[in-house]
Amino acid sequence: MLDFLKSFGAKVTGKGSFRGVSFYIIDNAERSGGNRLIKHEYPLRDVGKIENMGRSAASTTINAVVIGNNCKEQADALIDALENPDSGELQHPDYKTQLVYIETWSSRTVASEQRVVYFTITFTPDTDEESPTAVEDGLSIMGVLSDILGAEIVNDFVAIFDTVSDAISFIEECLGFGEAIANGITGAIRGISGGSRLSSLLGKATSFKASLKNLFKAPQKTAKDLYDLLGGISDLRNDNKQKKSNKSKKPANAPITQKQSREQKTAISPAPLLSDLNVGVAQIFESVELNIKNATETKQKNDVTNALQMLVDVIIATEVAKAMIQDATVAAKKNQSEAIMTHDDCKQAIKNHGDKLQALIVTSSDMYWYQTAQALKDIKHAFITQLEKLSTKLPTGKIITASQTEPALTMLYRETGNAVLVGQFTHRNGLKHPSFVRGGRNYEVIDNG
Repeated sequence: MLDFLKSFGAKVTGKGSFRGVSFYIIDNAERSGGNRLIKHEYPLRDVGKIENMGRSAASTTINAVVIGNNCKEQADALIDALENPDSGELQHPDYKTQLVYIETWSSRTVASEQRVVYFTITFTPDTDEESPTAVEDGLSIMGVLSDILGAEIVNDFVAIFDTVSDAISFIEECLGFGEAIANGITGAIRGISGGSRLSSLLGKATSFKASLKNLFKAPQKTAKDLYDLLGGISDLRNDNKQKKSNKSKKPANAPITQKQSREQKTAISPAPLLSDLNVGVAQIFESVELNIKNATETKQKNDVTNALQMLVDVIIATEVAKAMIQDATVAAKKNQSEAIMTHDDCKQAIKNHGDKLQALIVTSSDMYWYQTAQALKDIKHAFITQLEKLSTKLPTGKIITASQTEPALTMLYRETGNAVLVGQFTHRNGLKHPSFVRGGRNYEVIDNG
């Protein structure tokens, strides 16, 4: 048999096998390796940039043959072994016995050389080393996408001033509408917070009002000031959390009592905010939206006022999406959260707020705000993806019917074996008197493990 190979000038280096299928090794073996380089080349430039993405996995190429009267059957068996996608055992006189993956293979026959099939096989050694898994930070993703949307919606808003030919005729209407928005936001935030953050936010409201005077000369500044004003409302919650121990606060259901100017009287929300902010940002912005609606419902509508309203709606929807991701992230870390505590909360948020984002995508497209629409699509996708991921880490809630009037502490301990989070149970079910939970009513219990 070996004499047969030598008659064709082939240098026999030994016998090997793959997955138990034997063959003869002939000729030379080749090894290759190196680095995975990405070349950045630019038109009309003689210089570029090289990025080294790390070392390439080394591979080896060997030449082999199967010979004999049944070489066709041997070749088919070897091909079946080489086609297996998993790693297999290779026996080789030089590379010993090792597990390898087959990278490529080829076979050929020569008409003048009967009873022989030639193979060229390239393999890479198997390894147990795993590449690191990238961990996505939902808050960072939403933050980046929010910044992108902020830039795009400002550009789309400014573009409308290039197409409004009769802008002069409704300057006063636009200024009145914008000032009503500012009054609506101011009226709401005065009922939310106090302290340094409130002063800062009221300063932003004043800046927005001032920029309205130059709305048609510098619309970009007006849009950015409004974006900054609404974006700062989310920070008020953190400021108020630090004041929850202050005994001088108003009760949770106390109405807004600050003195209002004549322009601000219509901006009071019919659903007053909780002064201790024991609610989520979604509820805060609901009150802001109600204030704005009350303040602007009697104002004339035109292209610019519609654009201002759209600007408000998109910014609020984005801030609420970010806040929900933040609440779910906190809840998943077993810390106290305000708006999202359970798996069902995430699913409900995905349904309700996802629909709201989708409606804004459609509306912005109808207004030819295509950049804003695309940015909103990215935010909606990230919002749903991150909430679905976080929902798997949250407990489920169950509804129970109290058979008798008893303290919340007793009910919670009986249902979960743990009464530590009685405050969460009380807030979740809106209990005014935790010592007297009335019988015959339904209550939600969250088993936090």
